[in-house]
Amino acid sequence: MQNFGQNVQRTSILQELSDANAEMGEAVALFFNDMVVQSGITNPEAEPFDVVPESWKKLAVKPDKTPAEIQELDETFKQEVKFLAESYLLYMAKETQNTTGKLDYAQYEAYMLKYRFGHYNSMNKPEYLKVVKEQIKNAFNKIAKHGEATGDELIDKHDMAAFIYALSTKSRRDESGKFLGFDIDGTISPEEYAICDNQLLSADDNLFSVKLRIAYKTLNNKL
Repeated sequence: MQNFGQNVQRTSILQELSDANAEMGEAVALFFNDMVVQSGITNPEAEPFDVVPESWKKLAVKPDKTPAEIQELDETFKQEVKFLAESYLLYMAKETQNTTGKLDYAQYEAYMLKYRFGHYNSMNKPEYLKVVKEQIKNAFNKIAKHGEATGDELIDKHDMAAFIYALSTKSRRDESGKFLGFDIDGTISPEEYAICDNQLLSADDNLFSVKLRIAYKTLNNKL
């Protein structure tokens, strides 16, 4: 934390992300950065990311759960998501010299260019870099506004929690492909991540936008 500058600045970020763990944040970043080789295309060597401990998964598949157990699943999942979100945001803040725990667009773009698109050699291709920056702007707008049409111009811990929650949400469909709703099993697979990532980078109001809106409202008890 010594790289964040003056004591007042360090206090600011420590208060904002008081529950964060820097090492966990780096682990989350490494998992996400490794999920895709480019937009919509899964890295065949990537591994799934577990949002929750194994005990949560065992309870989730238990038949005839009591109301107390259902509530435990819900509360535990929200707690884990918020912890991961704060930790990931802390890592992003550290990497971009942010001192508040709330990323502005310039900081988010710098992070994405280095970690999400850095291996594409986009800096050597100005025409491609322009497209990439448009995609990054789309992603920033969706996360900062948690899928809504309007919002502030910062990504805070609440926005990031909605992002992690949305990534964890899987679409449920019947045999004919009809949309039936959403499921959560506590794991983000590379395949699901690739789909979400592709939709995140798009300007369209798409299924991931819906996931973000539902996630934000669910986490903040606004549904």
